[in-house]
Formats: sequence, C-alpha cells, structure tokens
Amino acid sequence: LHSAEPGPGSSRRMSLTLPEISGSRSRDDKSMRSKSSSAILQPTTGSRFGYLGHLSLRDAEENQEALRNVSALDGSSFLPHVMTMQRPSTPWQYNTPIRHMEEPVALGAERGEAEANAPETHGKASSSSKAAFTKQMPLPGNYVRRIRRRAQNSRTGPADYRQQLADLKLIADSASRSGNIHQAMQAYHKMGVVLDNQGMYQQAIQKYKQFLSLCIASKNTQGEALAYNCLGIDCFKLGQHDDAIQYHNKHLELADSTGRLIAHTNLGLVFQAMDLPEHAAIHHQHAIEYANRMGAKDAQCFTVGNLGIASAAQGDLQTSRICLQYHLNAAQKHKQSFGDSKFAQEVLKSVSNHALHRLGQVNTTDGRFDEAASHFEKAMEVARSKNDQASEEKSGAMLGIAKGLIDFDKHCAALIAGGAGKDAAGNSAEA
Repeated sequence: LHSAEPGPGSSRRMSLTLPEISGSRSRDDKSMRSKSSSAILQPTTGSRFGYLGHLSLRDAEENQEALRNVSALDGSSFLPHVMTMQRPSTPWQYNTPIRHMEEPVALGAERGEAEANAPETHGKASSSSKAAFTKQMPLPGNYVRRIRRRAQNSRTGPADYRQQLADLKLIADSASRSGNIHQAMQAYHKMGVVLDNQGMYQQAIQKYKQFLSLCIASKNTQGEALAYNCLGIDCFKLGQHDDAIQYHNKHLELADSTGRLIAHTNLGLVFQAMDLPEHAAIHHQHAIEYANRMGAKDAQCFTVGNLGIASAAQGDLQTSRICLQYHLNAAQKHKQSFGDSKFAQEVLKSVSNHALHRLGQVNTTDGRFDEAASHFEKAMEVARSKNDQASEEKSGAMLGIAKGLIDFDKHCAALIAGGAGKDAAGNSAEA
C-alpha cells in the first residue's frame, strides 16, 4: 500500500516541533521574548485571549512565526467514511459557522439509487436534519479545536440564513471600505459556508472566488489553499469535474502534508466519478503515503478504504478485498477513540454497513460466494440495528444472489447429468 510520489514535496519531512509554551529557557531569552511579544499585541489582548490569542489575533496575519505556532498547536481529525470529500481545518480564528458533515459520494448505479430513495422534501428540512446530526459530534480532542467548537456552539445570531448572509455582506463591505482586508476575507468565507450548508453551491462558489481574490491580494497562502479546496468540492458537487480537478491541483501545490493528503483524496474521488479508476488509484496511493508519514491512523482508515473501492473498479479484486478488510478492522479498532456517544455509534454502524456490503460485492465478483454471503448477513444485521431499511433490503437481495450462486454450478451439473441419463435411457429403449 506504499507508493513513492514523483514531483514536488515527495522528499519533504514532517516537522513535529511544537511551540514552547513552557519549559526550560534562559531568563534573558524569556525577557527578550516578552518584550518582542508586547510590541506586537497590547497587554489587554494577551490577558483576554491567553496564549492562543497572543499567537493569532490582532497583527498575527503579518507575523508568519505566530501563524506557524498556531498551526503546530492546531490539528486535523478525520472520520472513517470512505468516498467522502475531505476539507482542511479552517483557521480557528475565522470563527466560521459549523459546517454540515460531508456525505459519501454516490457513483454510478449507487447514485441512481440514492436519488430514487431521496425524500422529496429538500432545502430547509434537509438542511435542518444535517445540522441536528452535525451538532451531535463530540468535542474534538485537540485543545484549539475544542475551544473553537465551544465558541461555535455558543454563537447567538439570526437563525435564517438570509439574514446571516445580509449581516456578513454588511461586514464585508464595511471592512473593504476601511481597508481591513483580513476581516473582509473571513466574511466572504463565512458566506460560502452558510450557502454550502443550504446546498446553494453555485452561489457559494461566487463567495469563495471573492475570498480567493482577497487571499491572493494579501499573499495569504493558507487562505488561498482553503479557497481552492472549497471551490474544488463545490464544482464537483455541481458536476463540473474539469474545474474541480484544476482547483484541487492548485490546492495540492500550496498544501502541507495534511493538505496534500486531502487534495489527493479529493482528486481520487473526482477521477472515480469520471470513471477513471486507474488515475483515482494513483491519487489514493499518494494519500495513503501521506497518512503513513503523518502517523494518522484515522486518515489511514479511509484512504485505504478508498483505494479498495478504486481497485475493485479496476478489476483488482485481491487488492480491493485486502484494503476493504483493513478499512473495516481499522474503523472498529478506533471505536474507543470515538467514545460511546450516539453520534459515534451511528458513524461506526454506517461505516461497518458500507464496508461489509462492499466486501460482499467484491467476494461475489471473485466467486467467493460463501464469504460474500457471510458479509451480506453481517451487513443486514448492522443495517437492522440502525433502522436503515433501504440498506437492509439491498444487502438482503445480494445475500439471496450469493446463496443462489453457491450451489448454482452443482445444480447445472446435476441438470446436465440428468439430461444425459434420460437420453441414454431413451436410446436403450429404442434399441
């Protein structure tokens, strides 16, 4: 599952150096540090926001060292879903609204089934259900992200997205007039998130393009990479695959190791949607490589699963079976890290159900009907436990096919033998 990526960034090593919040430093070094820090931020800001505010607020946009320190404290975490577009962590000082969880990408026949089974109610009802499920997510383990999530949960503002957009538009216009490019930049990004949550991807693209132009003008590389990721995902959702590839490649050029993992994953999914599994498999292999470099077990879980699905589309059933089994085992192994919340249980059941069903499909195609029947039975049990009737019926139908194929060859041989016996008996009678 390892591959070497040609091109830029292949020899880059991870930097695990964290900012020195406390430790053994000389008295002179500490005094020099405090003097330089006080020149950047006022004492009231430092006392109000603590060390994190000291690193990132006020003039931190112009202080690249401070931004690197915040990035070191910050961290990304991933859910184990396969076939899901990935997003980098938004700079925590942006204070964006909570983004709805990304749903797995449905391709080919699965996309037709998903559209047929989708409820007719769309828009506000669907958005509210996604928001309710997203709010069930447990607090992140990372300290910076946990603070941010608490701040997001405590936000009080207009519930109507149109009023939110109007308020953010007013902030963006006033910030632009006053020359505060960073505040205007954040406002446009927030507008894009609000529109994404409503499924209004075309309008969100316009906001992200404004966000991107301000990032380029202010030479904000981190924001520029974030904008390319947002644009690539929204273009993909609108079926604009060529544009999506261009944006994700731009993200790949600017990203760090985590961003490259994300960009390769998204490129792989776009190529799978374009029915180019060979290209998709290459990008998923690169994503696995970056997950291994980072030692990110949660990222290894879904990147290996994505490679398994792409390998099945290529016809490499052995690799697909190994990858999907690894994905299933990794998701179940990390059950303790997710906790015992209702959200964690639903996520793990959903991941297990999809992995078992795909393993059954791969084994059926490979002629391993006994193993396929076992996987479909387990998938039915998981679907029944989470009251997913559609998935239960789908796995049940495949279970019937797998069991029917188990003795199909013997049945055909018996029919042929029986026919041959009747012909022989008829010939002897005539003689």
